[in-house]
Amino acid sequence: MTARQPPSVEQLLVLFDRAERPGGLTAAEAAHGRRGVRALADRPAEARTGPLARLRRALAEADSRQRALARLHHSMIRDGFEICPECSGWDEVRQRCRGLVTPWPCPTAEAAGLDHLNPKETAA
Repeated sequence: MTARQPPSVEQLLVLFDRAERPGGLTAAEAAHGRRGVRALADRPAEARTGPLARLRRALAEADSRQRALARLHHSMIRDGFEICPECSGWDEVRQRCRGLVTPWPCPTAEAAGLDHLNPKETAA
C-alpha cells in the first residue's frame, strides 16, 4: 500500500479484519483506511455523472418514450380489422373514427419498434 493512493476496497476489507484482531491497527494503517473511506465517499458523485450513468439515464428515457408511444399507438380490432386507434383518429370512448382508418402496425409503431410489444408490457 502506498501513502499517496487510497486503498482499494479489498485493502479496506483487510484493514477492517485487522482492526478486529487483538492489537488493532497502527496509526498509519488507520490513516490509510480513512483515506480509502473518503475516496469511496467521493465515488457516488462520479457514478451519477459518469458515462455509464449517462447511458443508463438515456436507456431509461428511451424506454419511457417507447412506453408512452405504445400507450397511444397500439392494436385495436374494429369490424374484424386490426387498426391503430391513434392514427385512425378514434375518439376517447372508441366509438367514433375522425379520420382514415390506419392498419396496424402503423408507421409510428413500426418506427418505434412497438409492433412486437405485448399490451401488458406497455401498461407500466
